[in-house]
Amino acid sequence: MIYVSEGLLYISFAILMGTLVLRLVPERKRPSVQVPNGLLMACALAIPILSFAPIHQLASQYASQFELTYGEMLKSILMDVKSGKAWIWSTVGSLGLALLLGMKAFRNDKHMPKVALFVTGLLVVWLGYASHASSLSSFKGLFVHTMHFLAFSVWIGILFVVSWFSKDRENWSAFLKWFSPLAIICVVVTLLAGLTLMTFTTPQYVNSWIIPYGQALLIKHLLILPLLLFAYTNGFLYKSVSAKDSGFQPVRWLRAESVVAMLVLGATAFMGQQAPPHNLKDTLQQVSPSPLFTWLYKGAFSPDIQLAFTLHMESVLMFAAALLMAVGVVWTYRLNRPSVAFLMGLLMVVFAYFGLMFSIAQ
Repeated sequence: MIYVSEGLLYISFAILMGTLVLRLVPERKRPSVQVPNGLLMACALAIPILSFAPIHQLASQYASQFELTYGEMLKSILMDVKSGKAWIWSTVGSLGLALLLGMKAFRNDKHMPKVALFVTGLLVVWLGYASHASSLSSFKGLFVHTMHFLAFSVWIGILFVVSWFSKDRENWSAFLKWFSPLAIICVVVTLLAGLTLMTFTTPQYVNSWIIPYGQALLIKHLLILPLLLFAYTNGFLYKSVSAKDSGFQPVRWLRAESVVAMLVLGATAFMGQQAPPHNLKDTLQQVSPSPLFTWLYKGAFSPDIQLAFTLHMESVLMFAAALLMAVGVVWTYRLNRPSVAFLMGLLMVVFAYFGLMFSIAQ
């Protein structure tokens, strides 16, 4: 359940961020988008509720260990622990945001999106303050995590809102003209910040595949590959394809891209509740190896294990199949088959995953 709450938390941020950014864009430069105000209020109110799940888990887990009541342990976490302090500020900000969104006079004010977007940005900062990276390196970890999540939320938020709440195909070329460069910037920031975050949480990337956190990180990275392919096709092939096919529906492709993005968020949510292997040997004293790793890895295992890549025929065939699926995603865009492209994108992830796992050896 805690993984579900974490995933819904990220989706709530994406809907808020995407909607508010789009409201700053002139109508002539975007499709008509209608996001129910009740949904925006629900997303704002959901943030403190969903982000309370890991705090509740901590309080329940440690109350008996320290021979304290649940209330006493909860108070200690909220007052003394970073994640608890961040939750208090997030609750205040979320309630204020929901109040603003609920006020009809403010809702219709031209400055509303700017103020609401500013508050949402503060909520992102407080989320970064409670992150693993911030606990390892206060300012640098906070800054990098915030930039990582902010860039991803803007990119995926706009994508999600346009794909599921747009009412027409008007101004589509004008929309892509500014969204494609913005998406590229967000992707670059997300990748650079993500690589920097790994220096905090996962200095031994390949070895981290031993534990659940590392497996989720690997799967997340592999899911980003079809996400980037969909972003490329939607951003750069649309004009040529729509010119040849008047019935081409770009929204269907954006929806397929948004579903892949939600899978990425799901992997991120799982990682958020796992112990990061900033010291793998110590982490293995508390965390069991991933069942996926133990199922696929046939070599000898010890806490001091050092994994390396060794190509075999099986892994080469898997990588070739993954490459074939990647080409298929781009090709099916020209054929206007989003469901087939989505399936090929998932198969690309599966083949690439097995290719990597078959390549590792001690």
